[in-house]
Amino acid sequence: MIGPKIYATADIILYILIIFLFSGFVKGVIGMGLPTISLLLLTLFIDLNTAITLIIIPSLATNFLQGVLGKFLKELINEYWSFFLISGFFVFFGTVFFEALNLTTTTLLLSLVIIFYSLFALSGKVFSADKINNPLIKSVVFSSNGFFTGITGSLIFPGVFFFQALQFNREKLIQALGIHFTLLTLFLGLSKFYFYSYLTLQFSHLSIISCIAAFTGMFLGNLISIKIEENLFKRLFLYSLIMIGFLLIIKVLIV
Repeated sequence: MIGPKIYATADIILYILIIFLFSGFVKGVIGMGLPTISLLLLTLFIDLNTAITLIIIPSLATNFLQGVLGKFLKELINEYWSFFLISGFFVFFGTVFFEALNLTTTTLLLSLVIIFYSLFALSGKVFSADKINNPLIKSVVFSSNGFFTGITGSLIFPGVFFFQALQFNREKLIQALGIHFTLLTLFLGLSKFYFYSYLTLQFSHLSIISCIAAFTGMFLGNLISIKIEENLFKRLFLYSLIMIGFLLIIKVLIV
């Protein structure tokens, strides 16, 4: 586990802030990606458990803002509140498995989940809304999403595919993901606090400071999003996730 003396060095703090600035920028452009890209980049030089702890506050703050700002909040809560809660509760079960497994296994699992997610997204395949929008399928999707969040720290799989399949307009899709990611991050934070309270408290100050970088990045991303071709940026983002995923695998296998 990385100790507090290492985090006290200026270069490490600067690197962490740059990661959240860039991750916030990505989120500002495409409406998602901050927890994912920051988690992967952080895990390149620290252990996964510490990386998850560091992303909780920035992820919670930015996704909460994304979830509440919009005209679809009441509609989305009314329709999906029970499934959001199912997803949240299963985060705890995933965290139990995270605790039982070693960090090599969970880091490899994170890499594989991200690589699979990115390859599937790049394929352009979309699930049929008629086939997935029923209580049984939704229960499986949201519970598995919560479990994967607990065991890897990643929020995106398979919930992003579910909401994309519903063919919401961009504003509604971004708000739905913001609400879901907020609940996932909240339960992830509570689970981490339960198992690793010393770690959560130890690095909370750095996590709070990272929020400033994240919101700055979001602001910049929103400013230039109208000047960037979104689909091209998304593809570059997904290719980057694949590359970082393989770098994590190499890191785990070598170290």
